[in-house]
Amino acid sequence: MKKIFAALMMVTVSMSLLAGCGTNKPKETGNTTNQESQATTEAGQTQEETKSLAGTKIAVGRWGGNDAETAAYTQVLEDFKEKTGIEVVDRIYSDYNTELQAELIGGTAPDVFYVDAYMAPFYIQQGVLSELDAAEFEVDKFYPSMQNAFAQDGKHYAISKDSSTLALYYNTDMVKKEDIPTTLEELWGGDFLTNLKTTLPEGTAAMTYNGGDFARILYMAEMGGASVVKEDGFSNISDPKIVDNLRLIFEAAKDGKVVKPEDLGTGWNGDAFGNAKTAIMIEGNWVIGHLKTNFPNINFESIEIPTFKGEKGTMVFTVGYAMNVKTKNEAAAKEFIKYITGPEGMATWTTGAGVFPSREDVALATNVAQDPLKVAHLKGMDYETPWQKGTTMDTINTELKNYLQAYLLGERTLDEVMKISEDEANKIIQANQ
Repeated sequence: MKKIFAALMMVTVSMSLLAGCGTNKPKETGNTTNQESQATTEAGQTQEETKSLAGTKIAVGRWGGNDAETAAYTQVLEDFKEKTGIEVVDRIYSDYNTELQAELIGGTAPDVFYVDAYMAPFYIQQGVLSELDAAEFEVDKFYPSMQNAFAQDGKHYAISKDSSTLALYYNTDMVKKEDIPTTLEELWGGDFLTNLKTTLPEGTAAMTYNGGDFARILYMAEMGGASVVKEDGFSNISDPKIVDNLRLIFEAAKDGKVVKPEDLGTGWNGDAFGNAKTAIMIEGNWVIGHLKTNFPNINFESIEIPTFKGEKGTMVFTVGYAMNVKTKNEAAAKEFIKYITGPEGMATWTTGAGVFPSREDVALATNVAQDPLKVAHLKGMDYETPWQKGTTMDTINTELKNYLQAYLLGERTLDEVMKISEDEANKIIQANQ
């Protein structure tokens, strides 16, 4: 996704493109010719073929979202049903991958379901995803890293619904932009957060962080050419380079400069920030809609994440829609995926949910580059690290989070914790081979 920001800033979007990709439906003139009535719809089926699916029900599995995401998703489903007559049964999971895998084994999984990019290699390996034709789903319209996030050996197994990067958010009533350090070494290693804390109301943190979640710090961990996963899939997080790369953030946590949202009585950064319990957070652009909807009185801005070891870095996330290889409603399932990842469906979803389109045409049509809150996220697409690292990353990630507390409490050194986490992950990985 190199130079996306510059490209989007330079493009002037035509009114026809905006009309074609916006959330407003085109008016029907009633003068459609026979040839036009058989024209291919955006979903790839002719109008006649699409209407033949009316009354079909399909189940779509996903995890829940914030209010803005729920509203946007509901609108997409309503628009889809109006266009096709296909009804979507919304199936929401709380412990997503655990529950979905149980249903896949039991043969009760939904027709279509979310697949996180970092879990895609696992599901592809298990043979539970249907191959999706690249031309039929217009994969070439997506940004390069979004095209490849769900591909293996040139075959595609899910279609990206959106993308998100991380940026630094700050409460403009608590901290000034010009005071925020431009490097993570200064932000986490210096006195800035300690001094900021003294100016804040009691019970307010200077900054929150997401524990030991590699989803947020993988780009840092792998600075200097390190890799958290070996070629054979085993954990490598005790590598001295990785330990050194992560020492800064974990020391800041041990010293109390950064705290987890749970320590402030909230479930995640967005609520801690919205409730003015933290002045700074690093979060994905999905938080924008959440803050605007639920905390309209909070004044905030976003900037790029400060550099680390002289380099810019951030993570990029995407989730795709995959089709169950055992679905009995293949035509309707495909129609749904094509609509919700097509120009109209994606515009409605991403605009309402506050996430980035993973299609370039939709990014242009929705004027992403003109939104000051999204500029930092968009710039990050020039140097992002995808959240995907083979089939064992989930195990490696879980074991680090399980043992990190021993370091934070001073019970073990960081080197010891990283080695224990590595060993425990590798035991699990070995047992599953």
